[in-house]
Amino acid sequence: MNGQTKKTIAETLHMKIQTPWIWLVVVLTICLTALFYVSQKPQVAVYSQYVKSLCDYQFADASLMRSMERVRSGYEVDSAVVLAQMMTLREVALSFEAGIQKLEQSGFSAPPAASVSQFKSSVLAKVSCLQRYLSERLAWHDDLERVYRLMEMNSSDIDLSLLRKLDSARAGYDVLLDDLVLPESINKRVVSLLEKNRNLHNVWNQFDNDKTLSVSDELLHFFQMEYVKEISLSAKVPLAFYFLSLVLLLATFFFIFKSNKD
Repeated sequence: MNGQTKKTIAETLHMKIQTPWIWLVVVLTICLTALFYVSQKPQVAVYSQYVKSLCDYQFADASLMRSMERVRSGYEVDSAVVLAQMMTLREVALSFEAGIQKLEQSGFSAPPAASVSQFKSSVLAKVSCLQRYLSERLAWHDDLERVYRLMEMNSSDIDLSLLRKLDSARAGYDVLLDDLVLPESINKRVVSLLEKNRNLHNVWNQFDNDKTLSVSDELLHFFQMEYVKEISLSAKVPLAFYFLSLVLLLATFFFIFKSNKD
C-alpha cells in the first residue's frame, strides 16, 4: 500500500512537472525575485552621493578662489583658513579616486579612469600652485609695506606714477617700471618687488583657470546621467513587478484549474 502510494505520488509529480503551466509559474517567480533584487540595489543613492560630492567640491573651489583674491590684494587674509581650504580640495581629490576604485569593485558604473586621473592630477597641481602663491604673495606684501614706508621718508622725491604702478602690482597686475627715475634708496627694492610680482603673476595664471572645474563638470555630468537612468529604471520596476505578479496569479489559477480537471 505504501509502495503504491509513493509510486502514485511520484507519477503525479512527474506528470505535473511536464505541464507547461508549472514552468511558467517557476519562470515568473524567478523574474519577480530578480526584480525585487534589482529594486533593492542602492545605485540611486550611490550616484546621488557622488553628484553631491562633486557639487560640494565646486563650491569649495569657488570659496577658495575668493579667498585667494583677498590673498592677491593683501586685504583681510587669514592664511590658516586658506590653507585649510586647500587641504579640503586635496582630500576631496584623493578620496574621490579611492571611492571610484571601490565603486568599480562593487560592480557599479564608473567614469573613465582617464577622467578620474586627470581630475586628481589637476586638483593636486592646483593646490601645489596655491600653496606656493600663498606663501610668496604674503611675503611680497610685507616687502611692499616696507617700500611704502621708505617712500614716505622720501616723499618729496617720489613720483605719483610710481604709486599708481605699485597699487596696480598690489592688485596682481604685471607692471613695468618703464622710464621712471627712482631715488637710489628705493630703486633696487622697487625693481626687485616688481620682478617678484611678475613671477607671482605667472603663478597666478597657472591656477586661475577653469581646468579643474571643467574636469569636475565632466564627472558630474556622468553621475547625473547615471542617476537619471537609475531613477527611470526604478520607476519602471514597480510596473513590471505588478504585471508579472498578475501574470503569475493567472498562471497559478490556470494550473490549479487544469490540475483539478485532470
